[in-house]
Amino acid sequence: MKLTGLSARQLQYWDEQRFLSPSLRGGKGKGRRRLYDFRDLVSLRVAADLRRQGISLQLIRKAVAHLCELDYEEPLSQIRFWSPDGKQLLFSEADTIREARRPAQTIAWWAVPVAAIVDELERGIVRLDRRQHGRVERRRGALGSKLLIAGTRIPVESVQRLHTDGADEGEILRLYPDLNAADVRAALAEELPPRRIKRAI
Repeated sequence: MKLTGLSARQLQYWDEQRFLSPSLRGGKGKGRRRLYDFRDLVSLRVAADLRRQGISLQLIRKAVAHLCELDYEEPLSQIRFWSPDGKQLLFSEADTIREARRPAQTIAWWAVPVAAIVDELERGIVRLDRRQHGRVERRRGALGSKLLIAGTRIPVESVQRLHTDGADEGEILRLYPDLNAADVRAALAEELPPRRIKRAI
């Protein structure tokens, strides 16, 4: 969502409408995680930018359907699209500029590169991968929504259990080399609810 500028509801709706579905793993129902590859992200970003320019989803779908008939697998990440006035949708195909409403009609040649979108997405991914240390978080669907060290899959309770068993900060860091001292201190500062013990009947 951060990379594409789309809400979870929009992603769900486009997936349900079979407009732009994730290539890696689809979500079934509200709240299910959808996993998109990089080409998916480019397609989503291009579609989102066109929608922000006022282009209707129906018109975008018409252009995409036409290009799929021409054997493009993912037109939104392969073709150059733009809107000169917020009403027309133009695209470049076979070195020719066409209009989405009448895709067979050729109009004046003009091209706008979409490399900037790809570059921005790549920079955004790098920023997201650069996690902030010294924080904890819960992520829906990650380890049963347990409290985790932010940006990892390491449960806070695992760090606390090691500390309770006598491990000092250095030993914990040797066991979890992806963490730093701030992560360990953040985990130890958290107050977790007491664990429920199941009694045999």
